Amino acid sequence: MKIEEYLSAMKKRCSRRKYTNKPIDSKYVKQLEDIIALFNKESGLNIKLVIGSGAELFNGFRKSYGLFVGVQNYIAMIGNKDLPDRMEKVGRYGEKIILEATAMGLSSCWVGTSYDKKAATTLCRVNDTLDCVIAIGYSDEKHSLKERMMEYGMNRQSKAKEALIETEAPLPEWFNHGMDAVYLAPTARNLRPFVFKYKDGQVTASITVPTETAMIDLGIAKLHFELGAGGGSWEYGNGSHYCFDDKRKESDKQ
Repeated sequence: MKIEEYLSAMKKRCSRRKYTNKPIDSKYVKQLEDIIALFNKESGLNIKLVIGSGAELFNGFRKSYGLFVGVQNYIAMIGNKDLPDRMEKVGRYGEKIILEATAMGLSSCWVGTSYDKKAATTLCRVNDTLDCVIAIGYSDEKHSLKERMMEYGMNRQSKAKEALIETEAPLPEWFNHGMDAVYLAPTARNLRPFVFKYKDGQVTASITVPTETAMIDLGIAKLHFELGAGGGSWEYGNGSHYCFDDKRKESDKQ
């Protein structure tokens, strides 16, 4: 998709935990499979789309603690244990898949722990590891009471946008647009465990709370910044730099 399409999907996306039994349209399944194949080639990951077997991971209180209902399908975010920057790539490419799915009218949710991980690890090759899964399917337009309660609790503990920025200089418009997009990025428990620094015309992004999934969260946030800022690209790694495109370099000189 184009940047504008990703941004539109970003504004529509919200985490859904209750799904209907409506099967995903076959044309969307094919599109998702093609997207995943492309992203696996780009990233070196081994992401897999699983259709119709979500109950193996989510059915029963012991598996999902009652947090997920009706999950029929999921995306397994798998990668080789030795793959450089694996967890950040999981965040970046998983979120790109979610935004593509949102544009198709599908609902989704990142799932770090509330599922039967043992059942999903059968998808792994030798030396692979499963970092998380993404529930995907159709949801009712109206959020369930449990979903609304969880959203309320998450929003209460979220950080203000200003707490995610470190700078001593006036911020350019494109940076603010990037941070607007970062604030829409989903993170585990809504912790937003990162900070974006603007200094001497350079942008870096770093972890501030070293949780188990912090690098996944950072990968998601860096993608959002890149899309919101209108382009450019990121180096991988904690504390890495944002690489400007030529157009942005020229606009900063004016």
